[in-house]
Formats: sequence, structure tokens, C-alpha cells
Amino acid sequence: MTTVAAAAEAGAMNGAGFLRTRAIAPQFAAIWPYGMFHDLRWVLVYHDSWFGFGIGLVCAVVVRGLFCAGCVALAWPTAIPRPPLRRLVGRSLLFAVFVAVILVPWATVSVVAAQFALAWFLFLELLPVPVLAPLVARGGIVPDWWRGLPTLRLAGWSLLTFAVLTVGGAAVAATPGWSVVATAGVVGAINGLLWRQLVHAALCQRPVHWRLVPVAPLVAVLVIGCLYAVDIASIRLSSKRTVPASSLPDLPAVPQTVIYLAGFNSAYPGDPAPPTGPVMRFSYRGVDADGRARPYGPVDTHQSVVDSARLLAGQVDRAHAATGRPVALVGESEGAMVVHYYLSRMRQPAVTSAVLTDPLVRAGRTYYPPPDAERGWGIGTGWLVRALLVVPGGAVPDDPDQPFLRSLLDNAPLYRNQLLCPVPGVSKIAFLPTIDTMTLPPQGQSAPQIPLVEVPGIHGQQTKRPVVQRAIGAFLNGQPPVHPQLHRYRRGRPDFFVAWQAPALPLKLNPVWRTQTGTDALFKPVACKL
Repeated sequence: MTTVAAAAEAGAMNGAGFLRTRAIAPQFAAIWPYGMFHDLRWVLVYHDSWFGFGIGLVCAVVVRGLFCAGCVALAWPTAIPRPPLRRLVGRSLLFAVFVAVILVPWATVSVVAAQFALAWFLFLELLPVPVLAPLVARGGIVPDWWRGLPTLRLAGWSLLTFAVLTVGGAAVAATPGWSVVATAGVVGAINGLLWRQLVHAALCQRPVHWRLVPVAPLVAVLVIGCLYAVDIASIRLSSKRTVPASSLPDLPAVPQTVIYLAGFNSAYPGDPAPPTGPVMRFSYRGVDADGRARPYGPVDTHQSVVDSARLLAGQVDRAHAATGRPVALVGESEGAMVVHYYLSRMRQPAVTSAVLTDPLVRAGRTYYPPPDAERGWGIGTGWLVRALLVVPGGAVPDDPDQPFLRSLLDNAPLYRNQLLCPVPGVSKIAFLPTIDTMTLPPQGQSAPQIPLVEVPGIHGQQTKRPVVQRAIGAFLNGQPPVHPQLHRYRRGRPDFFVAWQAPALPLKLNPVWRTQTGTDALFKPVACKL
């Protein structure tokens, strides 16, 4: 049963061209709560109306409840009398409702991670799954599953399932062509063995420690509370972050005039003295009559990428006219997205080099419409994201409908297909932190691409590190950005996080994207357009 289910989903996705999403196919046959987590991500991405959203959730609960009831019945040990099938179905359906309610916030975070390409969102999404899995593993099997602690044996089978789905997903993603059906079938068969062991462990657990304590509900609430606590702290830290003039990248002498674009929620208080080094600042409020960057606050970085790119175009023209030298752009995080949009849509010949640090690679893999829309792909998901903001601090930083984030969603084809592609006449390089490379899907493109340099660490503030500054300086001087702490990103290593990413929405399905491009690098191998 589990073998056929996993193989069938992998085959269907392979036939539809879901080259990357195939990795989640084995999760369809997985034990609680992994199977429901699989279902919710599909529903949150693939609905274009409130009716479709409601029907999708109902179908997810019913199909999951029936499937798991069947797995429990088949795995039931012969030495123990089995309840009537209708009772198992009832238990599984009620439990499916509970699991769906608990996991909806986390599945929403998964979709947000795909929308805005923030790797730390993916880790937040994964946090509750292995934590909750042992506590709810008895659900649908015994009536009092929600009370007491699981045994070490039961917890071990649940955590082993997480490892199997992670490694198995990487294997499925790496399997070419229709051979993926066999690979997914093998992982599905392992899921069947895990179902058997789980049911035996749940039925044979004696005694149940803390038998009267509702451990599972309490831990579920605690995990959600931890999410908000961590997020509130991160928002407060980011809101206090400023980027004074002294923190401009300290680059060696380079032949270009360098314009540095700071990232999201950065701020610049202004400086009465003009910059004396090779680097000048980009301001999200433009420059004054003397060509100096205007002071700006974090809220100014929330404007759309299009508006920021227009300001950049004006500053590039003025810098080139004032110095007579070519211009190099160094963009960090949001600044990298502005640089990419500028190079793609309005570049001037004055720009000869571009450095992207912490770019949001493959942003716009999913979608939700503006709040005034009556329908659109992910309409229910959009309101779930907004609902997370009801709790002070929210589970998504700032307003999910602010112009910057909306511009990422509306221009998704530009970022999904071309972000790491070369630009004619421009030397281009990207520096990616390790946490982002761990979730980076292969490009699936055959044309030459820009160099990718992996930097140990997490997202943000890479250009403040001396090792990165020296590498940028070497690149701008036409030398290899070589350093013992840095190395080129290796595309051939296993992608162990692909199975936990939300499925991508094809460009051709979304009317907002359909007219912007005829290819989709996430579904079909395409070459960079030079």
C-alpha cells in the first residue's frame, strides 16, 4: 500500500514535469504527522479560490484519515484483537483534524520560505515536525494517544522516519527520468515497515508514563509559543539594526566606483562628510543635490524593488558622470535583488561588475494575491500569513503585503529563472551563506552561470566580514576570489532539504506571471538567456 502510494505520486509528478517537487512523494505514505504535513503544503499552494481552499482542506483530512486507517489495519499485529475498521476510520479522521489544525501554521511558514527564499524560515518550519512526531505517533491507533509520554522505542521509530524521508527525498530528487518511480517505491516500502513497527510499539507500550498528563497538546502549544518568542526577538533585533557610514565595506583599491546597497530593514542616519574610500552608499531615498546619499530608515527599504532600482539608475548615472570611471554594484540581501532587477530591466553601460551577497535565491516559488483580491493562487494562504501577525511580533517579519515583498511575488519569473545567470558585459558573482546553500535547489540550466562562493555562516551582513571584503576586492580587480575560508559551491552534493520545501507553483498557472516568461527553470531545464 505505501509502496504503491509513493510510487504513484512520484510518477504523476514526473509526468507533469515537477522535477524538484518529486522529492516529497514518499511523504504521502509516511506515518503521522509527516503525511499530513505533506498534504497541507499541497493545499496551501494549489488553490485559487476560497471554495478550492476549503475543499482542499476537507479532502486532505478525509484522504489522510482513510489512508492512515488502512495502514494501521494492515500493520495491526495478529496477536492483539483489532477494533472494527469503522472505529479505526473514526479515530483516524478525528486525529487528522487535530493534526491539520496543529500543522497549518508550520505549513504556512513552509510556503513563506518558498515565497521569499529565507532559509531560516525552512528551519523554523522543520522545528515542530520531529518534536511533535513522537508525541502524536499513537494517534489513530489508540484512543488515549494524547496522554502520557512515548517510549524511547516509539520516539526512535518516529525520528527514524524523519531521517528516512530526508535521505529518501534527496535520493528521489537525484533520480533521473522515470526511474524515480522505483526510487520512490523503495522509500514507500520502508515507510510500510515503519508503519508496522510504529503500530506494534504503540499497542505494546506498557506502562504509559505521565498517563494523566495531556503531554501532546501541551508540547504543541509550547512549540508554537517558542516560534513567536524567537520571532519577536529577531524582529526587535532587526528593527534596531542600523548601517552607519563606518560600516561600508572596506575594499582595497579597485578600478571602479563602487555603490553599496544595504539590505532589508537597514538604516542610514546620514553623514555630513562625503565618502573618502572607493565605496559610496546607495540610499533608499535617493541622493541630494550634491550627490550624497540621503538618510533613510528601515521603513524606506520596504518600497518595491522597482522603485529602488529607479533610484539606483539615477545614482549610477551621477556617479559615472562625476568620476568618469566604470561602476561596480555590491548588493546585500534586498540590495542584491535591486541590483538584479536593475541589471535585467534598466542597466546602463557604465556598470561593468556586480556582486550579489545573500541574494534571495529562487524567491517567488509560490504566491498569494493582494488582500483586496477575490480569488487567486494561494488566497487562503495569504490570509493565514496575515493572521500570524495577530499575535504581537508575528511569525512573519513586517507586513506580508508591503511593496518590497509584493514586488518579489509579482516579478517571480525574473528571480526564479535569471538571478544567478550572467549578464552580457557585466562580471557577476554571488556569495551565499552556508545556510542558504543547504536549501538551494540545483538550477537545472546548461548555459554558463555566474560563480557561486559559499561563505560559512548565516544570512545577512556578509559584506562586513573582512574575508568577504578581500574576496570582493580581488574579484573587482579581475583576480580569483580565493581564500582558505571560502570555496566554490558544489552543485553535486545531496540536497537533504528538498523534501521539506513547499511545492512550487508553475509560472504558466498564475496569470500574474504568465505573460512575463515562456520558460520555468524549476520545472524544465532551460538555459540562461545571454
